[in-house]
Amino acid sequence: MRTPAQSPSSKAKGRVVVNDSLAPDRVQPCDFRVIGGIDKARLAPLVAASETFAPLFTQALHSRLGLTCEAGLRSSEQIPCRTVIEKSGSSYVVSLLIGSQADMALLQIDSMLLFPIVDRLLGGSGGPSELSREVTEIEDQIAKEFVQLICQELQAAWRFFNVEVAVGTRQSPAQLQRLFSANDNALVFSFAANMESSGGDFQVLLPVPALGAFLGGTATSAPASSRKGAMNPKLAEQLLGATFGLELALLGGKVPANDLLNLRVGKILSLGVSARTPAVLKIEGHDSFGGVPVRSGRNRGVQLLDRLPQSQPEKGNKI
Repeated sequence: MRTPAQSPSSKAKGRVVVNDSLAPDRVQPCDFRVIGGIDKARLAPLVAASETFAPLFTQALHSRLGLTCEAGLRSSEQIPCRTVIEKSGSSYVVSLLIGSQADMALLQIDSMLLFPIVDRLLGGSGGPSELSREVTEIEDQIAKEFVQLICQELQAAWRFFNVEVAVGTRQSPAQLQRLFSANDNALVFSFAANMESSGGDFQVLLPVPALGAFLGGTATSAPASSRKGAMNPKLAEQLLGATFGLELALLGGKVPANDLLNLRVGKILSLGVSARTPAVLKIEGHDSFGGVPVRSGRNRGVQLLDRLPQSQPEKGNKI
């Protein structure tokens, strides 16, 4: 049986409502355009195009820089920007400018890959390196050739999207912390590059704003498979103004039939559910969040506690 939630959990009670309003340190804005990440179907054309980067880059390294190196795509995933930044350590990080709006992306090159590449371009053996220091001015100039080549081959791989990729500037850990908040997410492509005796990884990080260059319109001259899952930007804008039915329910309650037969106005009905059990926020019939009912000024509200796995909408009569 499903009955409306009546009381907040004891965990949240007393800490949510402050002077008839929600406590600012307990409430975070919710952007339904990006919550839970961008749908994989919409990103599929970009992921497929990025898979073509590795062979293009391998060939360009040999023909233009004289390096025998094999590159490959290791993974593509949507993760918080801070997760990548916190693991960057002494990596070489440079900004990339994406599309006509010059949205910022990041290129992160592991030290164990950068230093052998630079050494090889300077005429050395390009052997394994355990260095974790800052690059010198000369090494930085050489590294920019490698970065420029990555940008050119990314642009070639993404040609169906008509997206330009330009080299930005070096980014320090302090700058990265200021650029990205804990709530910023990104699509991250991780590539491996292996030479004869050394190798390492580099990552291309595309924050959600930069993905607009790929998802904002239809790619010209792209095969049908590249356009699958893309949404018309005008339709997307209209959908942002749509409304959705919400329902806050307390699930799992079981009440004896005798209690139901004796219901009357003013009677308190025990639902058989712990006061600590959160309610379920349903959006158009889908279980979406766990939460507790709260007061927001003169209105009812719900404080979201956690995101629930996607469910199928309920069908049939409700009890």
